[in-house]
Amino acid sequence: MTANNNKSLISHFSELRQRIIRVAIFFFICCICFYPFSNHLFEYLLEITRGSLNLELIAIEVASPFLAPLRLVLFLSFLLTIPYFVFQSLSFMSPGLYEHEKNFIFTRSIIGLFLFLLGVTFSVSIVVPNVLNFFQSVGPDSLSVSTDISKYLGFTMTIIASFGLAFQVPLFVNALIYFGIFDKEKIKSYRGVVLIAMFFFGMVLTPPDVISQILLALPMYLLFEIGLLLSNEKKKPSS
Repeated sequence: MTANNNKSLISHFSELRQRIIRVAIFFFICCICFYPFSNHLFEYLLEITRGSLNLELIAIEVASPFLAPLRLVLFLSFLLTIPYFVFQSLSFMSPGLYEHEKNFIFTRSIIGLFLFLLGVTFSVSIVVPNVLNFFQSVGPDSLSVSTDISKYLGFTMTIIASFGLAFQVPLFVNALIYFGIFDKEKIKSYRGVVLIAMFFFGMVLTPPDVISQILLALPMYLLFEIGLLLSNEKKKPSS
């Protein structure tokens, strides 16, 4: 009996290792495909995030013109690898799940991916341009903004990742209610606490400015309400 258990455990670890290798290979292939277009991708990101600003980027460090586009390639490859990682994770877990659990995880994974992409799109098209415009508008009119290329990319990627994660709030609320961790009415009674928590997370996850904090906290709270609206307790089987 112990020998069979050991063989089963070894088989599971072997399958896990193979799936991790597949994810790593997929990420590496994405990097190879993106790298020849790294400069074009960086220029496109700059074009859509700076809006109407005449933002001039400079390179303070010698290697920045090479490292900044490379970091963007790694970041985009990571974003593209997330769906494949989720697929491999679900495939690994599926033999040990009940049918209703498989359906729950599959549907929520699709919704989570959509919400993540929605958060990325919202941050790139609305948040980053407005935050950059805010920073420039509070300065003197004669000020010419020249930002280090690495600082700009780090700032942009932080906001993108923060909003992608923050837009998972409805799924988090849905899981808490569906699995009976918290009662729906109980969560509703903590709306004020949740709103304060959203602003706290906005302060932690975004750069230290009021605009990006508000632009993160308010959509998070709206998504929290949507999560409440669309969530119901799991029906208990009738005895």
